[in-house]
Amino acid sequence: MPSSALPSPHGRPWSVRVRVITLVVTMLTIGLMLAGLVAFTVQFSELNQRLDSELAQEITEVRELASNGPPDTNAPYQDLDQLFNDYLSVSLPNEYESMVTLIDGEVAFIPGGEIAFSLNDERVVAEAQARKVPGRALTFDFALDDRDLRMVVSDVALPGETREGTLIVAIDAGVQRRAIWQQVGTYALIALGVILVTGATGYVVAGRLLRPLTDLARAASSVDTEGLTQRVKVTSVDNDVAQLAVTFNQMLDRLEQGVADQRQFLDDAAHELRTPLTIIRGNLEIMEVGDAEDVDQTRELVLDELDRMKRLVDDLLLLAKSQRPDFVRLSPVDIQQLGREIQDKVHLLGDHEWQTTIDATGTVLGDRQRLQQAAIQLAANAEKFSEAAARIEVRLGWSPPTSEVAHKAAAQAQRYLVISVRDHGTGIAPEEAERIFERFGRSEKHRSVDGSGLGLPIVVAIAEAHRGTVTLDTMLGAGSTFRIWIPEEM
Repeated sequence: MPSSALPSPHGRPWSVRVRVITLVVTMLTIGLMLAGLVAFTVQFSELNQRLDSELAQEITEVRELASNGPPDTNAPYQDLDQLFNDYLSVSLPNEYESMVTLIDGEVAFIPGGEIAFSLNDERVVAEAQARKVPGRALTFDFALDDRDLRMVVSDVALPGETREGTLIVAIDAGVQRRAIWQQVGTYALIALGVILVTGATGYVVAGRLLRPLTDLARAASSVDTEGLTQRVKVTSVDNDVAQLAVTFNQMLDRLEQGVADQRQFLDDAAHELRTPLTIIRGNLEIMEVGDAEDVDQTRELVLDELDRMKRLVDDLLLLAKSQRPDFVRLSPVDIQQLGREIQDKVHLLGDHEWQTTIDATGTVLGDRQRLQQAAIQLAANAEKFSEAAARIEVRLGWSPPTSEVAHKAAAQAQRYLVISVRDHGTGIAPEEAERIFERFGRSEKHRSVDGSGLGLPIVVAIAEAHRGTVTLDTMLGAGSTFRIWIPEEM
């Protein structure tokens, strides 16, 4: 394979399939992480707020009890022992809660019954004394053995009481936080499962969706002028990738047809050129050099065949040029002037009854010289295939498109400039009506008539360069009418 061949796909470490799945999985992972982070941050925040609210509620209750006083009295508590005893007798800690009261820095009362954990610990007392602020309640986190406590320390002062009272309430926040962390772990496992399933499913689905691209690359690597039969297999066209494969197959169809047409064209051109070359060679080989008359006859024949070859080559070059964007140079063309110029030139083609009618007025966007060339070519064909002195009609007029024109013309318009040439000859057989527009295509009945078989293809090329088309109406024994359709607006 030549050095200019495409690089191996193995040089690219990441395929489109892997890149797509990597992007999807990455975005899904980030999305799940952000969703989990937000959700569990909110849960931890709500837990802390609830714990602080419960602790604050305990402090509120003891202060309300102190201000309301003992039952059956209307005076506030005066004795810390009585206050703490009454408080602990009515306030029972829940399963995650515990409390203790201090008087002058010493443990005075603890809750009765079973408690989840005890605050009767010198470390708790020391921390409370260190953090206590007169007249305030302070909430903080405190680690006691293997427990993470959320604790509040509040100063308790009574009128007439000289001793310092302290209330300590703690909730085991670690148990409830661990419950949330367990949810985090469960969420992580579920998210991981979702990511793996999504990645695996996406890999399979992406493989099916992108399979036409793989087939497309394989087909493209095998395409050359000798092998244009490779096609991408498409089972459905319900996505853009499959549609790309369909478009690629259509492109290969056009390329295959173009290469086939090119080969046929070269074969036909070689065949057409071979005939005059054979004639020239044969006559030169049998020419009597010493016979002046024979030399003159051979010279005339050779020059005539060379002229025919030159016309053939000029037509071939013109058809080749028709594929270039500068084949026509568009500008507004006055239809009346164009008709008069065609009329002046077709009358010189032969001794016939020429009838030129110019019904159209205004302008059309086109190439004046190319339009003249196409019309004169049709007139020349009509002249060759008509009896001497027969009537040939040339007409320029506006017309709405027929269904055939609407289907064949590249540009759709409300009306078209129609340049028609009608003869009253023998007509063309229906089975030959399409073939005569092909390069070197000629009617079997008129093969003896001088010509290269490129005239009508040139007319078609000119019409298509104007985004129009050419149509034919013919009937055996009644003549033919060729029409060039040029859209009013392009």
